[in-house]
Amino acid sequence: MAETTLSPNDIILGAGELYLTEFKGSAIPDNVTIETASNNVGHTSGGAEFTYKPTVYDVENSYGKVVKRKITKTECSFKSGILTFDPDKIGLLTNATIAKDSVGKKSTITFGANNPLKNVLVRFVHTKDDGKAIRLTMVANATNGFTMSFQGGKETVIDAELSAIEFIKNFMAQIEIELPAV
Repeated sequence: MAETTLSPNDIILGAGELYLTEFKGSAIPDNVTIETASNNVGHTSGGAEFTYKPTVYDVENSYGKVVKRKITKTECSFKSGILTFDPDKIGLLTNATIAKDSVGKKSTITFGANNPLKNVLVRFVHTKDDGKAIRLTMVANATNGFTMSFQGGKETVIDAELSAIEFIKNFMAQIEIELPAV
């Protein structure tokens, strides 16, 4: 059986595909279920950013030396700019009400509703130069909302930040890296 490994010189360049969908399950679905055209937000802009931030508690002895360290809290967040305006995807970033009027041919996003935040399955897939994928997955809420800037002559980007929750026990976020065969 061939071993697989990452090269110490592996440099990641480029963007990726962002998939968002409401999540009510008890386990993360397989890649084929998540990575569909209907879950894809379309074009993104400004890249993507994943942040892992632990809160650490230090146990110090009488001499002020740290003798033990423990992580007491874990925070994970994901930021991306969404270039394609889809009311259903924007609706995942808020607790707003979305109404579709097929007769009047319009979709209305109404803010101020007292709806619960949606649990969102976030999947970001970057394909490396060798064709192998890096997948970031998390279940999150859009607790920081989003920003839309309308600037003359420039594209409107919806800048969104989603914060992970432990909706599934012992799971906040995961990075999966496909390894090349050696």
